[in-house]
Amino acid sequence: MKKGLSIIILLLFLFPTMASAHTKLVSSNPSNGQVITEPMKQITLEFEEALEQLGTIKLYKAGTATAVTNVSIKSNKLIADLPNGIENGDYKIEWKVVSEDGHPVTGQIPFKVQLKQAETKTTDKAVKDQTPTKEKQKEATPKKEKSKYLIPLIAIGLFGIALMVGGVVLWNRK
Repeated sequence: MKKGLSIIILLLFLFPTMASAHTKLVSSNPSNGQVITEPMKQITLEFEEALEQLGTIKLYKAGTATAVTNVSIKSNKLIADLPNGIENGDYKIEWKVVSEDGHPVTGQIPFKVQLKQAETKTTDKAVKDQTPTKEKQKEATPKKEKSKYLIPLIAIGLFGIALMVGGVVLWNRK
């Protein structure tokens, strides 16, 4: 009886239930890797669940920050206005939100702007920004988000299994 109860208690502590309620990005405008051909006025990111009022959006063009205005959170959406006259080139959105459970979540969304020449400011700089470079191509490659909790969870699980095996061996020696 004691042996069975000890094993049950050990298993309860070994495999605790985890509430992994981090919100995830459901959709975005612009989307990951999208080529924008029409003028845009807003960035909109939609998440699985409601957000705290602590979100940020940063917009980068070729590594240089570009101003966004009126960043707001409405339920599960993070919205920001784009500057007037956004030029052709490779862009990257970096966002950070805090889900209702208090966990911060971050991500990046690369996209490209290719407006018709009549709609853009025709300058040498704009034409120069359209030519792909290795750095821009590397920046536009979407990064897969890896769970930062996977390795610690595996380590805890292996440690727990080692403890359980050691406990059973010690129990059987008595």
